[in-house]
Amino acid sequence: MRFLFVYSMFLLFYSVYAQSGRIEIKNDKYGIIDTRTKKLIADYIYEDVEILQGLGYLVMQNDKMGLLDKTAKKMLPCVYEDIFQIQGNTNYVITENSQGMHAVFSIKEHKIVLSGFVADLYNPVYGPYDELTGNITKTIVIIDKKGKKSLLELPLKYLLPVEYDKIVPCISKPGRVLLKKLNKFRIYNVVEKRFISPEFGLQAGDENFLINNNACMLNGSDYFPVNIAGKWGIMNVSAKFRLPPKYSDLRMSQMADRNKAFTALRYQNNWYIYNAGKMKAFPVDYFLGFWYNYAVIIKNEKVLFYNTQGNKFLEIKLKSPSDYSVKAFIKNGKYGLVNNKSRLLLDFLYQDIQVFDNLVFAKKNNKYALLDASGKALTAFKYDELKPGWTKDKVLIFKQYGKFGLINYSGTEILKPKFTYISAFKNGIAEVKIYKTAYTIDTKGNKIE
Repeated sequence: MRFLFVYSMFLLFYSVYAQSGRIEIKNDKYGIIDTRTKKLIADYIYEDVEILQGLGYLVMQNDKMGLLDKTAKKMLPCVYEDIFQIQGNTNYVITENSQGMHAVFSIKEHKIVLSGFVADLYNPVYGPYDELTGNITKTIVIIDKKGKKSLLELPLKYLLPVEYDKIVPCISKPGRVLLKKLNKFRIYNVVEKRFISPEFGLQAGDENFLINNNACMLNGSDYFPVNIAGKWGIMNVSAKFRLPPKYSDLRMSQMADRNKAFTALRYQNNWYIYNAGKMKAFPVDYFLGFWYNYAVIIKNEKVLFYNTQGNKFLEIKLKSPSDYSVKAFIKNGKYGLVNNKSRLLLDFLYQDIQVFDNLVFAKKNNKYALLDASGKALTAFKYDELKPGWTKDKVLIFKQYGKFGLINYSGTEILKPKFTYISAFKNGIAEVKIYKTAYTIDTKGNKIE
């Protein structure tokens, strides 16, 4: 009786999962022969055939992938860039078309059951991708759908709504991701499927520190400043606080070891230095930010540089000739300009200040002007936008009256605003458009045939 049961289970397993075909080659083309009937069940038309255990056959024709079932009947035509098997799951495969879009195909229903998304299948947030076999496990991936992102547990389960602007994995803490939505962040544990942090904001510039090459590079013990409900504190990617969110301002230098980083914070209108778990008064009027290892502060209406390593006030020494001699800082939501000689070149009156190649793009009354490194205006405040062009020929791109033109480093317009689009320059050449007409120009505005 026991033998009969085991034998019956073997027959059931064989009928459900076994492949009945043998791959053969003829005239450099692959076909499939039924091993029991010895009949040809798939003609010699394929450039490659691969057995997908328990599922069927992955076939290639004209460099495109398709799928046959276990009896070699066509399930998916050879029109896909790739088809992925989910290891241990014979019910679904993932397809990828020529535009890089992914879809989930149901073997049982013979139809696409989820589509219109792009998934990073090679770098899952949780669950491995097998580079040897090309299989993916029941795993969690970041998907993009019309510019919004979510987490998908393959094959079909969304863990979050498709509404996030950015989702990046935490390298030091596998299974955790940093979510961004409308300039607010949260940390999500994909293993436990729950949020582990409250919603928080980051300081200007800290997002680039936290996120590098589309991954959160912080170690699990590294702390960083967060703003929660309008108050600042210090937190790590495990959502543990070193300082609770109760400070009106908090600045932390972006040193490699965030646990030893110089930190200044403001509480009840007074500034303090926090270091190694100890707090001491820092008698300054305002803390602007950091420049190298210097804390930039205002004291007695003067800009001063405080060496955070030597605990001294002194002048900044530029590290290389290519370093900019000026830097923009924010005070009470307005931008000002400081040089490395402890001089406030532009008071904190501007909506925006950007420094590029020792030139200054300053914004006031919703218009930009070009200034030199001393703060002297080279143009009037008349541009809607200013951005880098080509440094070798000292050219910038501007936008005025809804059109784009070119200006040089001296503030002289090279090309009047007439283009509806100008691309970034590459090797001194940019693509331009006047409505639907497109061509290329050099840095002088000459059309390149």
